[in-house]
Amino acid sequence: MLTARQALLLPQIYDAAVAEDLWPRALDAVAEAAQSKGAAILALDNVGQPFAISEGASCYDPADIQYYRENLLKYEEEAWRHIQTQPVGAITFDVDIWPDTPELEQRPDNQWMIKKWGVLRRAATRLNDSPGWADSLTLQYSSSMKTISPPMAQRMQALVPHVAKIVELHRTFSVLRNRYRAVLGALDHIRIGVCITSAHGDVIVANKEAQRILRLGDGLSLGRDQRFYSAGSDAGAAIQKAVQQAILTVNSQANAPEALILIKRRSAADPFLIEVAPLIDSVGELDKNLRGAIVFIVDPDNPRPFSVGNVARAFNLTDAEASVCRHMVDGLTDASIAMRRSVSVETVRSQIKSIHRKTNTSRRADLIRLTLSITPPIERVDGTL
Repeated sequence: MLTARQALLLPQIYDAAVAEDLWPRALDAVAEAAQSKGAAILALDNVGQPFAISEGASCYDPADIQYYRENLLKYEEEAWRHIQTQPVGAITFDVDIWPDTPELEQRPDNQWMIKKWGVLRRAATRLNDSPGWADSLTLQYSSSMKTISPPMAQRMQALVPHVAKIVELHRTFSVLRNRYRAVLGALDHIRIGVCITSAHGDVIVANKEAQRILRLGDGLSLGRDQRFYSAGSDAGAAIQKAVQQAILTVNSQANAPEALILIKRRSAADPFLIEVAPLIDSVGELDKNLRGAIVFIVDPDNPRPFSVGNVARAFNLTDAEASVCRHMVDGLTDASIAMRRSVSVETVRSQIKSIHRKTNTSRRADLIRLTLSITPPIERVDGTL
């Protein structure tokens, strides 16, 4: 649970979702919210996306960070391997890995940090459980602090969902910047629906795919007030509530890093998958310091957005499972998949069970979201994904 002070710092943290140069400022806010001396984030893509974050709070000189990584990071390899085996949000302290505290404090990396930064104790956590990503948050504490109290660990844990969501959003925006030198102005190159709302909750930008979905009139639409509605269900109200919670979050009045909603369709086609997250337009491409929400809309019946190759590699799917996974996210039934692959329905169902087990999903909507998160559906200049 966020404290009142932590909630006030959320807008500064969310600034980094769009603007790469604001990570040091955002990590300053993370450190303040966690009551640590500093903070650092390391986010890498294990499946070949052009993405990486390696940033520290502004109290650390970039040249010193570079020196540490090149000369002293090797001492932490055991810790990083351990952290990647822990549950998301579980806090690992340096003394959990190396309980011999006197020896730990005399190690070259710790001696350097004590002299250079006045830092001794450290705590780290995984930000997500996707094998396609390797994202972690580390907090550093003053050398005058010999132990980290449970309340301080709880403050760190409360921040993890928000930092994880910011990294996830930043991953998509970073790929957009690499390809198109813009973020909000390049939303049409994202092959799923994307809408941006104002601070009042009305949609002010919708990319081409979102406009296509909304024009279908198939269970999801925009009213005259430019807000989401879903006829004959409570889903429209759920979206509006999620948007309002996202807006309150970037205004330090709520604690909602994301919301997931399924929208039933009049046509009885597979439901739309909606994800709502907080967003600050800190670079001013729409409106300086806009504090609104970003809404992703996935149409499972539109096969274009999905690329399962990275999912297959990340989760060690067999060739047969990768092919079935491709058909699953394309919306084919078990019988249709069996016909396409010239195998029995029982074989397909067995492969689907294996796919869900390996990817830790339980339904097709979860598998689609996993696919999109590991490989953001951003087309290349030539129109391919």
